[in-house]
Amino acid sequence: MAENPLITISIPAYNLGSYLSKTLDSILNQTYQNFEVILVDDASTDHTPDTMAKYADKDQRIHTYYFQSHEGVSKARNYAIDNAKGDIIVFVDGDDLLEPKYLEVMARGLADPSVDLVAVGYNWGWRGGSGTGDQFREVSKTNAYASINRRGGDFGGYTWNKGFKMSIIRDHQIQFDESLDLAEDLLFTADYIFVSHRFLFYPGALYTKVSRSNSIIHSATWEMRSKEQVVRRHIDEMARKMQP
Repeated sequence: MAENPLITISIPAYNLGSYLSKTLDSILNQTYQNFEVILVDDASTDHTPDTMAKYADKDQRIHTYYFQSHEGVSKARNYAIDNAKGDIIVFVDGDDLLEPKYLEVMARGLADPSVDLVAVGYNWGWRGGSGTGDQFREVSKTNAYASINRRGGDFGGYTWNKGFKMSIIRDHQIQFDESLDLAEDLLFTADYIFVSHRFLFYPGALYTKVSRSNSIIHSATWEMRSKEQVVRRHIDEMARKMQP
């Protein structure tokens, strides 16, 4: 990988109100500045598209796209994958916050060509967080995969605390399942770890998950939860076939 790799930041946006400005400000304030942002509006009905346009006018690294109908986060993230120019991709939720070193740590960890994925610590209420430490530690493939279905784990199956190599995503045609509204991130991470080999974890909390009352995780239907359980069982079944 290049010494100064380009990082693609995927952000789906849907009715984010004032949250999106704070998220974008935390990105523009990164210590590592070689990035592009692919910001996809999922047919918002509030002023989210105006916020997107304002930031795109201010910084040419921010690229916007607007869905004509509501499609869901998976389709928005897949659009970013299909259009990414970066060597690394990170998936940021448009209401969350990044510590200034988030991208720097991703680039530093993935500078080693043998490393396939980097995860960082996070803050998210009772689910985990307040991680400390500034040294990478190795995580075995077995432990990385086992953490996907472990709620509140440091490494976890979340996509937003991880940096992924675009070469692996393209080589194995990994995409988000657009039929899912929940656990789509767990399945993506499982598919990626399944074909990868070396993983690093940086314990410092560099990502803050912001809780919004109208987010999917708070408003999920019984059908969404049922699909989530199917995904979790599938991930467990994949574990039995996994090679080191």
